Amino acid sequence: MNDILPDYSMPWITVQINGLSYIYTIEKEDGSDSVVFVRNKDTNGGYIFEERDDWSGKSGGTIRKYFRFGYSDASRWGDGSIDVEGDGAISGAVVVYNYKMDVDDTLMKCTLTPLADPECPGFSDALANFLKNLEGELSIDDPFYDEWVQAQLDKEVELKEEEAKEEKDEEESDLEKDLGGENSIDAMVDSGKQAEMLAALSAVPKIESYYTVEIQGGVYEETLVLEDATLPDNRRALRNLASDETHRSMVRSQYDR
Repeated sequence: MNDILPDYSMPWITVQINGLSYIYTIEKEDGSDSVVFVRNKDTNGGYIFEERDDWSGKSGGTIRKYFRFGYSDASRWGDGSIDVEGDGAISGAVVVYNYKMDVDDTLMKCTLTPLADPECPGFSDALANFLKNLEGELSIDDPFYDEWVQAQLDKEVELKEEEAKEEKDEEESDLEKDLGGENSIDAMVDSGKQAEMLAALSAVPKIESYYTVEIQGGVYEETLVLEDATLPDNRRALRNLASDETHRSMVRSQYDR
């Protein structure tokens, strides 16, 4: 069928068959048995089309037939044949196939190069690879100039983000170190300076305890003498006491009524 139908080997071309017609002439003896089969093999097995013409007991002649059916992919249609079983010979055989062919322009250009259209599968990867291997700068007239500029901007943003991340990691590492999260004894204490301090302290002369010191002095003698005398009463205090007693009597009298 490859020499009858259009070439559909390219992925962007599809051919579908939805009918056929044939014509042939058979020459045979009158009254003899003869059967003609018009067939097309199915690439999946068997026959995708088969028609049987029984000429038994008839005279030879010419026959023409037309067929219409649902669309089926041309890839299923294998070799065709017109075979005779019994008496007879075929001449002037012609088979015509009805088909439709679709060409997917987008798929065609995308297959040839993914850069042909932003809608093409793999366009982003192809563009990234193109810009990566580009030497120099693009002119403003280049169709990928805008993408190239955006790629440069994206690259700058990525570099800044990486730098910011590195700075943040360093700050967190320093903070952990300051907080002692990962510090060892050697990191927190300068063992060298500590050894020097201990050595210096060991060289100080021994100091006698304070309680071994003797303080020179004599016996304390009392010089103050108190003489007996009569102390007068505090008249103001007595008057206050009398007033307090009078006040209590007045208050109590109110409850005794």
